[in-house]
Amino acid sequence: MITQLFIYPIKSTQAYPISQGIIEEKGFNFDRTFMLTEPDGKFITARKTAELFALFAYPTENGLFVQHKNGEHCVINYEDFQQLASCEVWGTQFPSFVANESINHWFSQKLNQPVQLRWLGKQSQRYIQKYPDSTVSFADGYPVLLTNVQSLQALQAQCPAPISMSQFRPNIVIDDYSAFVEETWNKIQIGNVTFIRTKNCTRCVLTSRDPETGLNHEKLEPFRTLKKYHCNEKGEPIFGIHLLPTNTGIIRVGDTVKILA
Repeated sequence: MITQLFIYPIKSTQAYPISQGIIEEKGFNFDRTFMLTEPDGKFITARKTAELFALFAYPTENGLFVQHKNGEHCVINYEDFQQLASCEVWGTQFPSFVANESINHWFSQKLNQPVQLRWLGKQSQRYIQKYPDSTVSFADGYPVLLTNVQSLQALQAQCPAPISMSQFRPNIVIDDYSAFVEETWNKIQIGNVTFIRTKNCTRCVLTSRDPETGLNHEKLEPFRTLKKYHCNEKGEPIFGIHLLPTNTGIIRVGDTVKILA
């Protein structure tokens, strides 16, 4: 059963919990449709820029409402994006829209470095290398990430530091399934939406950064424990699964997961 759903309107900023959501080819509606980049278009994430966790983004009818943890806010409209320019996420280059100077200045002040806010546009022009007919948002690689509460509890049993699901930044959280069984699923259905498991999610040190404080754990937990106890055949730590939707539909908290293959 689905226990939680999250979107991240701006990549690598705070999660926005939802009770139901529209799944499109590129993932959840409003999920990672905006991204902050360096002036040359290279993506910025909380792996190195912890200040991103101080930003809370809320979708609106006309764009976004973004609030900093200090209470200051910025109202962003889709019409504020007129310039199309190349950007880059993990070596993949594709076009996106650049916000106007005043919006970029606001974000640059908050992050203490020159940045640009990018918008994916009405239609993503970024294609998945492994699935060249499918598009994706500004997400790291695939449209949807699913994690399992029982897998988290199994990891916690090995980890000396307290951990939370928010450190793994999922879209879909499930419970009532045995630990790590999700890694064996090839095809599932939630509501009327069918998903293909593209791969298990390899993890990095971002899992060691506390989303509430923005601070890294002093011993890099739970990344260190995950690397020791749960890796793929290449020795890479894994947690959660990447999913590719095959159709459009709505999924809700409380929906069950039907295993198709």
